[in-house]
Amino acid sequence: AERSAARLVDMLVCRLPGFRDEGIYGGRQVFFYKRAQICAADLWGAFQDGGKCLDTRLDFTDVDQLTIFPDYRLPQLLRHFGVLQYGGKLAALVDAQEELPAGGEMEFEIRACTVHCCSRLRAMLGEHYGKTLIDVQVDWALWQKGEAEKDAIKPHHRTRTMFY
Repeated sequence: AERSAARLVDMLVCRLPGFRDEGIYGGRQVFFYKRAQICAADLWGAFQDGGKCLDTRLDFTDVDQLTIFPDYRLPQLLRHFGVLQYGGKLAALVDAQEELPAGGEMEFEIRACTVHCCSRLRAMLGEHYGKTLIDVQVDWALWQKGEAEKDAIKPHHRTRTMFY
């Protein structure tokens, strides 16, 4: 992948159908690539040691180009904190633990809004703390918090999919 997380994502998506997390929303093609991005991020993160990469092949120069990995846990947590607010119909379906169709409008909206919210959150946190953060770091921190809180907060949305 020539030290490129984005190139590794492209390689995975091109070669492995299970990584082609995409669809049509409002007549436009949407790309999430959750599993491909998390693969690149996890390889990068696994070989970091105090800010130094232990394998130069995985010292990605563009890991900041990855987005958060939109699935079910982060929107659950963002909803809990009031960052995401679901409309009445969606809230009722999620709270009743009804399945949302994979690739459907509601699922895509939840996931796209999660990416947007986390990107804004990363920018605000970086500004507040005077540090450059990347979406991957925000995802990892929120995922851990979400896992710790998952049983004490409203349920996550249910979608049967191989993409997360």
